[in-house]
Amino acid sequence: MKRLAVLAFGLLPLAAHGQQVQCWLPYPGFEERIPHLDIARCPGDDPAPADGHCRIMLDRGDVLVYFFRNDPAAGMPCLVRILRQDFNSFVAMNGTTYREP
Repeated sequence: MKRLAVLAFGLLPLAAHGQQVQCWLPYPGFEERIPHLDIARCPGDDPAPADGHCRIMLDRGDVLVYFFRNDPAAGMPCLVRILRQDFNSFVAMNGTTYREP
């Protein structure tokens, strides 16, 4: 968490000068620094596997799903959103079984 704050703080000067940041958190940085589990498809298939991917992490009683979308401008997948749900809500919405495509 501290690293993300440092990353965001380091990007503030770009935002202050009106420059648009294309990719706040590229997948390679996430992959090496954030503990996670790989999953073959995203909940709800959004994004579709051809357009991006998701990673999942359990944090006590919560499930965090990290959504990455392929960004042609950055030349790599970029984090576009994070879903945090308590485990029971996640299972109620997505079921208790998972089959890779």
